[in-house]
Amino acid sequence: MAKFFVGTDEEWDCLIAGHNLSGAVLQSSVWARVQHARGNVCVRILDENGAPSLWVSLPIMPFVSVWFCPKGPISLPPQSDWVEIIGLLQSVKHRTVLRVEPPHGFDFEQGGLHFSARRDVSSSHTLLTKISLDTENLFKSFHEKTRYNIRVAEKHGIIVKKLSHEEVLKFEDKILALYTLTGDRHEIAATPRADLRALFSVCDVWAAFSGENVVATSLQIGFGKILTYLHGASDYERRSMMAPYALHWAVLQDAALRGFELYDWWGTAPLGAQNHRLSGVTRFKLGFGGDSAESPGTFDAGIDRVRFALYTALRRVKRP
Repeated sequence: MAKFFVGTDEEWDCLIAGHNLSGAVLQSSVWARVQHARGNVCVRILDENGAPSLWVSLPIMPFVSVWFCPKGPISLPPQSDWVEIIGLLQSVKHRTVLRVEPPHGFDFEQGGLHFSARRDVSSSHTLLTKISLDTENLFKSFHEKTRYNIRVAEKHGIIVKKLSHEEVLKFEDKILALYTLTGDRHEIAATPRADLRALFSVCDVWAAFSGENVVATSLQIGFGKILTYLHGASDYERRSMMAPYALHWAVLQDAALRGFELYDWWGTAPLGAQNHRLSGVTRFKLGFGGDSAESPGTFDAGIDRVRFALYTALRRVKRP
């Protein structure tokens, strides 16, 4: 029988960390704290086998909200547990949609629910770079152009720092402005500033400087043996300085010293995809080497039939 988890954050994270999968951090207590900082309700559930799943209540349009299990459930619950899980969730907040990002082996029919694929929320394609304490050989494993661009950044005097809390506050406006400009450049919605500030409290905040100017920045979050690159931004006008290359090289060296085994680049174009919106950034990431990893994607099922029918109809004319 499924039940609410009762225990400490440390006990919860031990259950999650054993899986060591890309995106497992989104099922951790750290991610729950991020969601609480954003004002979202989180619920932690164990299925009858003791497998954990973190669920986040999110609004997606007026009168329609979702129970979302980001990069989960890590282990699929038994068929008989789905109804119980929904009952537990709906007892906390009544929602319209059940959204999951399950592991391989997922079936569209689960416990009487019919799931349908939708546009990815978390990327289903990523790149995992193996981190080694032998940084000399790690550097040699990079693509020749990537190594060259790291040296170009050094010649331009780029300085990379992992910022302290005080430094984040000092440079916060410059960092947030860089994220906005980067989003505009790529014609994508930038992560809201309130959400970025919530991430600042739990992530490593890195910045590359040219003098006093922040020319590149990134957010990394560690969980288990994986360090994940969540967000990044750079100054297009100073792109010839190659600051992002120096930044990620510094991140990888720091990760090796801290004992991480994998660097998750968190979002790439599908293998072989042409003219994909992530094609450019994927070429950048591939330059650091690594292995592609895929997951099935994001799936929705209706748990409030009337509102789900309305939501489905609206999606046909406007993608959420």
